[in-house]
Amino acid sequence: MKIKAKIIGNKVHEVGYRVFLLRKALELGAERFNAYNTKENGDQVLISFLEGDSDQISIFQDYVQNNKPENAKVSDIIFEDYTGYLIGIVDYMHLIQVEQLSKGIPAILSIDRKQDKMLEKQDQMLEKQDQMLENQDQMLENQDQMLENQEKTLGKLDQTRTEISSEIKELRLDLRSYLDEKLIKIESDILQIKAKIGLET
Repeated sequence: MKIKAKIIGNKVHEVGYRVFLLRKALELGAERFNAYNTKENGDQVLISFLEGDSDQISIFQDYVQNNKPENAKVSDIIFEDYTGYLIGIVDYMHLIQVEQLSKGIPAILSIDRKQDKMLEKQDQMLEKQDQMLENQDQMLENQDQMLENQEKTLGKLDQTRTEISSEIKELRLDLRSYLDEKLIKIESDILQIKAKIGLET
């Protein structure tokens, strides 16, 4: 016996419906199975076939009627007898695997392209980071030069301060010596004046 199930709805593609039904067919021990996606009048349609004895057909029909993948949206299910050829269930599994590989390879290639772009951007970022580090090194070098110049300037200021302090000390000594000489001369002049005018000393 063979049965054809037509599952119609807004979302019966890309929800794992074919694998969902294949699993049940495997559980039932069916030897032949097929399922494919199509569209009719703007609706998504999943066509599924199963070959088995009357019990397997009955259980499969009940399962299809009362179960669906989590994200599927089904509006109608139609069952019909089928008389055409069906591929073996193992061959169908191989077909599903090939189909998944055909979907996966472009995805992997896309990931590779994106990864190449990401690596290129990462290289650009590292290059910019190297430039930033180079600029930072240059800034630190300039800062070191500024500190060195500052130390030199402070050293010159200390030297100048020391020289000025020394000169001030010398000036004080010279001024004191000069004032002492002047004072002695003034005292001497006063004594002479007093002697001339007859004042006692």
